[in-house]
Amino acid sequence: MKKVQNEIENISTSKKNDLDINLYILLDQTDSIVTNAVELEMKHLKMTQPQVRVLTMLSREDRPVTLEELANWTLKEFNSVSTLINRMETKGLVRKIKKNGDLKTYITLTEKGSDLYHKQVTERSIHLIFDNLSSVEKKQLDSILKKVRDTTRDLLGLDYRPPFLP
Repeated sequence: MKKVQNEIENISTSKKNDLDINLYILLDQTDSIVTNAVELEMKHLKMTQPQVRVLTMLSREDRPVTLEELANWTLKEFNSVSTLINRMETKGLVRKIKKNGDLKTYITLTEKGSDLYHKQVTERSIHLIFDNLSSVEKKQLDSILKKVRDTTRDLLGLDYRPPFLP
């Protein structure tokens, strides 16, 4: 019994000192607290963070975007993105477009959605959070986070495309 208890204590100590696990905990805490700040800022606009993510992506693209692209960009299930887009369409923020001969649904910003995003979504909370970092630190963080994101996407096979598909 004492041997099992010692083994568990050793594992526990090892996990507490595991830099990878501690980085994950820090990343998770940071994500949660930044998300809370952004959601608090968006509350007065009656907007959710997922809605702002969609507006952000659509405002950065010079073309209509497919639901699949939105799902991939937001890392959400297709059905969740479809439901989100339906709600945003009801609010008049986005418009669905069907192109002749194409089965895909394309999404574009409406004038109301564009005005809301560019004039009212200040993202002040994000600027206040990241203003504490120097431009060098921001570039380093950007590089590190992209590396972590891309490694995780690879591990999950999110970008895998069978070689027999065009």
